Amino acid sequence: MLTVEINGNQTAFRPGEPIDGLAGWQLDDPPKGVEVRLFWQTAGKGTEDVSVVEAARFDGPAAVDAQTFHFTAPGGPLSYEGNLIELRWGVEVVARKVNEAARVSLVVSPDGEPVRAE
Repeated sequence: MLTVEINGNQTAFRPGEPIDGLAGWQLDDPPKGVEVRLFWQTAGKGTEDVSVVEAARFDGPAAVDAQTFHFTAPGGPLSYEGNLIELRWGVEVVARKVNEAARVSLVVSPDGEPVRAE
């Protein structure tokens, strides 16, 4: 089992704000490594794009552990909700050699709300 939590359960961040949290895992065997990723992805019509903006790696972790992470909300691209496409942010934790992940959705924008198509 993998978990990811953002401090204070905060889900909206302005560019430049810290994104701090805790990634945890309880596995049967120690993984080769665990990675926490700050990423954005598009959804909707057309090809889905995904980009990892920042990552924290934990090499040689124990089978049961938890580690803090720190990212900074970037200036863009901003979270967006349109008629045909959306751009979403998130933080995920993945363990190498384990087919499992945990993810938290975030909004990155100046006012805490996704930019919306008019």
